Amino acid sequence: MFPPPHPVVAVDVMGSDRGPQETFEGILLALRRCREANFSLILVGNRELMANLLAGKRFRPFRDRIRLHHAAAVIAMDESPMRAMRQRESSMGQAIDLVREGEAGGALTCGNTGALVAIGTIRLRPMPQLERPALATVIPGIDRHFVLLDVGANPSPTPRQLVHNAILGAHYNRVALQNPSPRVGLLSIGTEEGKGNGLVQQTHEMLKKLGGIIRYEGLVEGFQLFQDPPDVVVCDGFVGNVLLKTMESLARRLKGFIGKELFRNPLRIFGCLFAAGALRTIRKKLSAEAYGGAPLLGLNGSLFKAHGSSDRDEICRAILMAERFLRESCCDRLRDQILRSHTLLSETTEGN
Repeated sequence: MFPPPHPVVAVDVMGSDRGPQETFEGILLALRRCREANFSLILVGNRELMANLLAGKRFRPFRDRIRLHHAAAVIAMDESPMRAMRQRESSMGQAIDLVREGEAGGALTCGNTGALVAIGTIRLRPMPQLERPALATVIPGIDRHFVLLDVGANPSPTPRQLVHNAILGAHYNRVALQNPSPRVGLLSIGTEEGKGNGLVQQTHEMLKKLGGIIRYEGLVEGFQLFQDPPDVVVCDGFVGNVLLKTMESLARRLKGFIGKELFRNPLRIFGCLFAAGALRTIRKKLSAEAYGGAPLLGLNGSLFKAHGSSDRDEICRAILMAERFLRESCCDRLRDQILRSHTLLSETTEGN
């Protein structure tokens, strides 16, 4: 598989909860914001439907950067990964196949996460010496954002797989957050030596031996995540998924609570006018939407997952993040780090 020389993103237009129309609006926004002539899209879905949505003046300036690829089926959100893998003609599967065949550098979908992980792993295969992929996401903070992984791809990893996740997370942090030397932490129930379960303790000991590959700073507790977090927080997919959904739920609850209290009476509404600038700044700082979808890291090809309920702005940002990742990601360096970690840990084990 040889990816195209310029960024080409295959977009599954059928996977969104909001329907293809909203996805096309996001595509239009992305094409307007990214004027790079060598960036193009392959839209995957029902050809007749897509042709109708492309008709009109708005898409006319970008038709030379768009290609249509027909897919006859759609994977439902509640469909099992095993059943999804048997649908060879699904829009998600076809988008992934375009990456495998080298026609696209990456694929983006708003569809079923379990299906994406299963189909992506089988058809693209993990990088050499890397056993399982990981889903990463950017978590916003007041002073700086950090990368959290795994958030659901592998709920029961081995220590070696968590070590690989640390390397993958550091790589994504360098690309998404432009951090040349990201600090890596392992999520646990305490920062003292010996804290955490067997998985955490074994992973901790292995990560301490990779000083020449990643900048590992040790164990990190949950309350540190929004005080002084490392640049990359590593955990298993079960903990990461629960943590991510809890944070999203809390953020929505706080937003509703603050809005309700601010508009409780005219005096508070009047005060909001003076605080509007500060509120916009806080909202901007605490938003991770600018970083688009969550990448499925560690495969021989780039896959990106956006929320099923993503609106046009979120889809636009996910496309632009995919374009940036394809343009700036150095997969050769990542593969080298994985191989070096495997060699180093093997030598350490033999030495003991």
